[in-house]
Amino acid sequence: MSTRAILAIRLPDETILATYLHFDGYPDHVMPILTSGYVDPDEALELIQAGELRCLPPRPNAPEYFETSRRTSELTSADELPALSRYLNAEHVYLMNQNGWTHLAVADYS
Repeated sequence: MSTRAILAIRLPDETILATYLHFDGYPDHVMPILTSGYVDPDEALELIQAGELRCLPPRPNAPEYFETSRRTSELTSADELPALSRYLNAEHVYLMNQNGWTHLAVADYS
């Protein structure tokens, strides 16, 4: 079984860009990678804009993207993340904002 997740970034205009992560989306795996390898907002944006991820290994290894994937989701606000997570069957949401990466379990939205 895979632990699905969403990686998202809040842009200066408050819109959210989000993409899907299929494997190993649990916090003990993803948060150390994001908080050590993707601390620069431009790098986080590049990671998310490149498309849906099959897996996210620690740097310096490159992320593995699906060959065919949905486009990066553009949301009007973070309030839309719960619906996207339900649609994608994601258990975790990782959001980068001006204070760095945060994690929310989808159960936290209930």
